[in-house]
Amino acid sequence: MVRRRVPRAGKLLTLPLVIGSLYAPHAQAEISDTLTPFAAAVVSYDDNLLRRDLSVVGSDNASDTYRSAVVGVGIDRPIGRQRLTGSLRATKVTFNRFEELDYTGKEGVLDLDWRIARTLSGHVGATYSQSLASFADFQVAARNLRVQKKQYGNLAWRLHPSWQLRAGYTSEDFDFDLPSQQFNNRTEDTVETGFDYLAPSNSTFGLLARQIKGKYPVQALNNGTSIDNGFSQDELKLNVVWNVSGISQVTFVGGWARREVNSSSLRNASGTNGRLIVNYNKFSAVQLTGMVWREFGAAEGVFVNTALSTGQSINAKWSATSKIDVNAAYKNEKRDFKPLQGVQNLTGLTDTSKTVNLGVTYKPLRNLSLGLTAFHAERDGSTAARTGSFRAKGAAFNATVSF
Repeated sequence: MVRRRVPRAGKLLTLPLVIGSLYAPHAQAEISDTLTPFAAAVVSYDDNLLRRDLSVVGSDNASDTYRSAVVGVGIDRPIGRQRLTGSLRATKVTFNRFEELDYTGKEGVLDLDWRIARTLSGHVGATYSQSLASFADFQVAARNLRVQKKQYGNLAWRLHPSWQLRAGYTSEDFDFDLPSQQFNNRTEDTVETGFDYLAPSNSTFGLLARQIKGKYPVQALNNGTSIDNGFSQDELKLNVVWNVSGISQVTFVGGWARREVNSSSLRNASGTNGRLIVNYNKFSAVQLTGMVWREFGAAEGVFVNTALSTGQSINAKWSATSKIDVNAAYKNEKRDFKPLQGVQNLTGLTDTSKTVNLGVTYKPLRNLSLGLTAFHAERDGSTAARTGSFRAKGAAFNATVSF
């Protein structure tokens, strides 16, 4: 049930005063070379917040305006030859109409870039994110916080000026707090190893072997029967970072992958998998990033939890002046689903999503930035997989101050 509240026009009018007080003269200097505190205020509008299919009768009135107050700190600390970087932030989000969705988001990132002698190097770190789960696949007007945690460590051993060996381990956890969606909780553990040839141009050409183990602690139910959605995925891929020239770079990780699901061999899949990224930077004023991919991955849904995703995206950044940046992005993705065990005779198990973003950032002062962004998102969903169709558009204004 939607509860309406009186629009907070007064609070919106105080936004310039809040930003002005944050940028007081006594706060202009950074606290230290290690910590950089920051604060931001954001006002956003979404005309279909709940991602409802507006062609269905009774699915209108899903728009809302919401405000976000952000405080955080950036971290950058050299420790001898090592370097510790990261950030911590908390975000208080309040909705004008759907006030039952109000929540506090949390985010943390820490990474240690370590080096021993001239031959050993690597990274160890962790990330944490708590935010409101997307309504795209679960169109329920209830607050559902999604927590994602990751811990990782990797190393590279340069056994020769032109060759190195690599190994790494990553563990990721995905958790939902809404009981009806906890069957999508999962843990993914990834182990990988490989070797690279290091070219004089700083390009690398190598081979990568990877294994991913997925575990679902809360098993899904179909007609009263528990379903083990755990999986194992093996990959053997080329790993290439090619510096084509001083202004362009090509990254490719691709090859063969096989995904085996614990519940049924009928849900197994194998084939080519990969991701190609092309970066282009012309005289630092225009930066372009293009990407294409074909990958097996998890899908958080009611009748499906595995998908083969194929897509393309392009991102562009134009530094119009020393104070103005213009950003644009486009993404198109198609997902082919595998149904849960016992779910049979389903057809049309694909959906297609498209997203367009456009934004402008203006920095009138060194520590103050103002941004305006707009987006349009749409999906042609799969009725069989219960991934609904929707159209949505919106805009946001943000002001950020660093100290």
